[in-house]
Amino acid sequence: MTRTLTSFLASVLLVLASGDLFAQQNGWGLGGFANYHVPLSNLRDRYDQAGKYGINVNYVASDLVTVEVEYHYSKFDNGKLASKPFIYPVDGLEYTSPNASSTMTFNSVAVNALVFVGEENRQHGFRAKDYRHYIALGGGFFRYNAENSNLVWPAQTSDPIDLNTVMDPQIDKRTTIALTTGAGMEAFVTDNISLDVRGRLNFVVGELRPMLFYELERARPLMFFDIGAGVKFYFWR
Repeated sequence: MTRTLTSFLASVLLVLASGDLFAQQNGWGLGGFANYHVPLSNLRDRYDQAGKYGINVNYVASDLVTVEVEYHYSKFDNGKLASKPFIYPVDGLEYTSPNASSTMTFNSVAVNALVFVGEENRQHGFRAKDYRHYIALGGGFFRYNAENSNLVWPAQTSDPIDLNTVMDPQIDKRTTIALTTGAGMEAFVTDNISLDVRGRLNFVVGELRPMLFYELERARPLMFFDIGAGVKFYFWR
């Protein structure tokens, strides 16, 4: 699966680089962004939303396509598993882990194609108070590290339970492939400074192990939605 997605992404970039989309070479830009990063599907049982921050380098290939190379970082603190109760089978009562922690971080690099659809829409931009909308397609390498530590071991047999008997840290980490898709709008404050607002779905090829004592099924694939805004500075104007 990873090899297939890598080949697909490389093929898309090759087609873009060799086609008529790059006939009008315009220039470069730098940007930064902040997003609201929301887990989807059964990841909602493990984490609440988090901040996602990043930078991007932009190549304006033509009035149809802008290519971004993006780095971003996000961290989910205070995962729900840290405070999730479990039933101790010896006495049938509910307990929580008093010193538990649950976190998940992402460090990722992606390549995005911003496609400005519509003939009239493509004529906008790079003028103060002008704006244009786009479809965003991308993919890249996502590095995630999910760690749960100091969780009380629920399979004890003592009565009463010993809350200091904890499991070894449960760590899921991997460098993997992800695909993103979404849409956005770019509004120009000046001829070479713009505000970029977008929403995206992220599909990450990865999984988090089941935690059956805590009634959590395996999470696979990892899916997120993010929405946010950024600023871009274009060099050539």
